[in-house]
Amino acid sequence: MSNLLRANFYRMRRDQMFWVCLGTVLACSAVFVFFWCREALLLGFETRLEAYYFNMVMSLGFFTAMFAAMFLNTEYSEGTIRNKLAVGRTRRAVYLAHFLTVLTASLLFTAAWLIGGCTGIPMLGPWGFGLGGLAFHVLIAVGSTAAFAAIFTFLGMLLSRRTATVIVVLTWFALLLGASSVENILSEPEFTSGIVMTVDGMQTISMEPNPRYVSGALRTFYEFLRDLIPAGQAIQVQNLEVFNPLRALLCDLGVTAVFTLGGLALFERKDLK
Repeated sequence: MSNLLRANFYRMRRDQMFWVCLGTVLACSAVFVFFWCREALLLGFETRLEAYYFNMVMSLGFFTAMFAAMFLNTEYSEGTIRNKLAVGRTRRAVYLAHFLTVLTASLLFTAAWLIGGCTGIPMLGPWGFGLGGLAFHVLIAVGSTAAFAAIFTFLGMLLSRRTATVIVVLTWFALLLGASSVENILSEPEFTSGIVMTVDGMQTISMEPNPRYVSGALRTFYEFLRDLIPAGQAIQVQNLEVFNPLRALLCDLGVTAVFTLGGLALFERKDLK
């Protein structure tokens, strides 16, 4: 396993896509946070750094998908995986080594995002919720990133065709779309009110039940689904509204374990010819 990891990390250091993703995350985080904070100061808004610091957390899954898709597809196209098996490496060790490589890359992307966002500190000062609040939100972001890494490794290792790259990236978009849809459903207020124009001016209509509001067991299901989808957790971190952190972390562990164990089982039976 250690030799496989060394070989993978050596390839990763020489991989152009890795450095493009890492540099893009660092640059975008630094530039965007700087300009968001600068605009807030120019407009006189009373705000804190965390209001902008986590805005890029959802994009981390995209960069993980791009790296995993390109890296694993190259492993197949160049015959590297078959060569590793030919010299006596087990399929389980090969799969785990690739998962740990993708996970390491995703954590480095996360670190680049955290470092780049520090450009807002000189303007707005440190995070208003302190280092404890920062660590709390970063932990959820790291958990969702690990789940993304497990999902994209699963797809990249089992889909050896050229279309695998497209499928992996489209999966990220599908997860983001699904999480956004769930978030929109849960964001519906329980009661609604309206404004009408009368001869006396604008008047507010009394509160009425919102027919689109979801309650009961169905709402509990949607809340669980929001935590289960890694992109749903990223949305919560970005909005600074992590409602059930323990359940979110347990979902991350569950998703990571299911896709890793499932990938190991299916990769054992995969025809690599």
